[in-house]
Amino acid sequence: MARKRGGGPRWIATGKPIATPPPVPREEIDAAIADGLLIARFSAVLALKNRLIVSALRDDESFDRDEAARAYSEVAAELAEEQELNAEHASELIQQVMSDPGVARHEHDYKSRDVELLVARRAVYSEVARRLRSDALEPDIVAEVVEEARSRAWDEISREVTARLDDTRRVEGLVLDADYARDRVERMRLLQELDLYELAEGRRRPARRRSR
Repeated sequence: MARKRGGGPRWIATGKPIATPPPVPREEIDAAIADGLLIARFSAVLALKNRLIVSALRDDESFDRDEAARAYSEVAAELAEEQELNAEHASELIQQVMSDPGVARHEHDYKSRDVELLVARRAVYSEVARRLRSDALEPDIVAEVVEEARSRAWDEISREVTARLDDTRRVEGLVLDADYARDRVERMRLLQELDLYELAEGRRRPARRRSR
């Protein structure tokens, strides 16, 4: 927390002026860009994987690398647009806080001393967006992403099929005694009666509410 005195805002605890932080070092910005790009590329792989699974299971379409490449271009464009929107938001914040030298009340309450940080974030967002769009134009990168997404999609589908087969085997392996078979008809009759009773009750409840 700070108080204002001649020469600008000062820290209450020490009375010293609140100094403007120096620019973020270039190596830190580069490291943030590398991390952001790594996360964005992984997100692209997962998004493409999900599209491939939907295409295979819901739409019953065979895997096609050209179609997958086009789908990746769409995914990369969507992710790049998100980063560009983040960069625009950072620019808006910079304009808002440049003339506000106060002290932040919480972590998202930016002030003029945060301008350098916001400038660095804007640079990271913009560069990640640029590289994502560039990735979509590089055949080698596109092929690598498509193959990783295809592999992940196949692994996920295979696990699901295996799990269902295992469930089927467990059911088929059950040993049913004579009592089970004899009582099954009665159990099914009771179950049907219960379902019909609950259905009738469900229909009566709205009628009771309307009659009130």
